[in-house]
Amino acid sequence: MANTFKARVMGGTLGLIAVFSAAAWAETPVPADLAQEDAYLGVLPKVDVPVNVEPIPGAVNEEFRNCEASWPAGYALARSGPEARALRDIYGLVRVRNVIETQDCGCTGKVANWEEVEAVAAALRDHHDVQRLSWQQTKAIAEEASTLTAVAETMCGGSF
Repeated sequence: MANTFKARVMGGTLGLIAVFSAAAWAETPVPADLAQEDAYLGVLPKVDVPVNVEPIPGAVNEEFRNCEASWPAGYALARSGPEARALRDIYGLVRVRNVIETQDCGCTGKVANWEEVEAVAAALRDHHDVQRLSWQQTKAIAEEASTLTAVAETMCGGSF
């Protein structure tokens, strides 16, 4: 009985090692020059995030999904297609920056200019020497957008 238990423990341990090894191989390698990897952020000027994020007095929050009538024509490319995820990541950053800068929590603040998305996408395509962007090239942008979304939601007093 003790041998059966040992065999099960060893089998489970070997299985976990195999899972962790496969996960390590599946990770995207870290770029050699992280400063160069973040160079795309130079396309957009830095956004001034307040030190103490406070709700905007009298702000009326409107969720982005309720602003569909105002969505830019280019946003259709972000809904489906080969670069949809990458374009959504970029647009997410552009629109949250717009809300923080203008302190407009309504549709006019949350619907951003699509030309900025195209400019960032073009810079990223050149930087990565690709024809189509994937989520790997916009992962850092999505993370920055997520961080800034928390700020915007605090400022607006509701869901982005």
